[in-house]
Amino acid sequence: MYKDLKAYTQSQMFRKILAGVGAAIVALLIFQAGMHVGYRKAAFSYRFGDNYYRVFGDHGRKPLRGSHRGGFMESNGAIGKIVSIDLPTFVVASDNVEKVVSIGENTHIRHRDAAATPADLKVDDSVVVFGPLNEESQIEARLIRIVPAPAGAAASGAGTP
Repeated sequence: MYKDLKAYTQSQMFRKILAGVGAAIVALLIFQAGMHVGYRKAAFSYRFGDNYYRVFGDHGRKPLRGSHRGGFMESNGAIGKIVSIDLPTFVVASDNVEKVVSIGENTHIRHRDAAATPADLKVDDSVVVFGPLNEESQIEARLIRIVPAPAGAAASGAGTP
């Protein structure tokens, strides 16, 4: 029996079966990774919908519009203008979407090449915010960069002379 088993494990058919099983395991691992990523994106959008009216107030049920890719909102930052400030949070608006940003003790704020403080943030400042989301669908800012207003904003008369 040992000789038959040894001969079978060295056969071409056994190698093909082993390669097929290995390929199936790799395919299942890739599928599982895709399921995990999809679940995380769907969970973010679901939590955002639950918290939207609590965070922004009830302004009537309107469909959310904005920079959605694949039906899910981006969850790792914001670019736009500050529309309101109530430290330690503020609201950034861009493309008809408002995002609440939370400032923590680990948040770095930069204005050009200099460090800034939360008190330096002003309504209508253009900002770029990077950070993950918390359970209340707020961006926990790791880095906030105050940037010059886009060229189109000055041309439309929105800027100051």
